[in-house]
Amino acid sequence: MDASEVVDRVTSTVTYLRVTVGTGPDATEWWPCEKLVTDPEALGGLARMTAAGRGADRDQVAMSLLVQAYAFRIGSIAIGAWLLGNAVVDVAPPRTAVAIGRDRPNAVRFDALELIGDGDSLQALHATLIDGHLGPLVANAHRACRVGEALLWANVAASCASSFSAFVAPLPDRRQEIRSRADTFFAAARPELARSGALVSVGTEWAWERSACCLWYQTSSGNRCADCSLWSDEERRARYDSQVAAQTGGPTGEIVSS
Repeated sequence: MDASEVVDRVTSTVTYLRVTVGTGPDATEWWPCEKLVTDPEALGGLARMTAAGRGADRDQVAMSLLVQAYAFRIGSIAIGAWLLGNAVVDVAPPRTAVAIGRDRPNAVRFDALELIGDGDSLQALHATLIDGHLGPLVANAHRACRVGEALLWANVAASCASSFSAFVAPLPDRRQEIRSRADTFFAAARPELARSGALVSVGTEWAWERSACCLWYQTSSGNRCADCSLWSDEERRARYDSQVAAQTGGPTGEIVSS
């Protein structure tokens, strides 16, 4: 498959992923990723623009939520291509842009689609997605406002885990393969990413346990993510037990970290 075929397969599998290719006339307002990962004022301005819609009244909270949503939109395309075609789409910031919908990144544009890496696809995936794009995003977000890098890396890790999970529902027969690929991805990750959470088995499914909270609970909604680090061990186990019971019809199940 060439790059267009791979990305078409990604977006036809997870239909809410939106990708545009080309730089011609477009009514959509696009935010160039190169500016967002290098210019603290540009990224800070976008976080403030989306803050009210996310119910955030602090710059740190708005920035955290922006980075988390951004990382999923870029990550889901790159990870999806690796999952479905063992291919690595070049997601370098100079060739990408994001659009905002519902006060968060909801679409990605590529100036052109290209595949990279002739050898180790996993290494190439980390090079383009993490080292080349989301790592610089974390650094720029930390420069833009007083938000911790460990928190931001936890957001990136959670978004990468969510990117893998997004392909399970439409591809249930590949659940174990997708889990195995996720394990491989995180095992090869740079330290900041690897220590930001862990996949845990929950019966026949899995969950992500993150190491730092994204601060969503500090918005007007007051909600916590399902993988929030603020849940107690007892609360987390009760939720896992409910998930296992739903899978098996039994009262509890075994939770195994990995």
